Amino acid sequence: MAHSLLTLLGAASEACGMDAYLKANTVKRRTHSLFRQGLSWYQALEDWLERLITAYDKIVREHAFFSYVFALEGPVLDATK
Repeated sequence: MAHSLLTLLGAASEACGMDAYLKANTVKRRTHSLFRQGLSWYQALEDWLERLITAYDKIVREHAFFSYVFALEGPVLDATK
């Protein structure tokens, strides 16, 4: 099942043109199998997602309004202003 899902992810990368990022710009044909492309994008997603979510969490926690709404640590809004 995992193999099939990664292959479909590779097919999706070709369908939206993202496969161009995985091959030399002089090559017009597929250089990696759909499975290999899917595996590459899945690994990239894991790396980018962790980095993005960590930065997003930091920014949300530093924002006064969202810190207050979500009861996170950080500054408290002054409701009189």
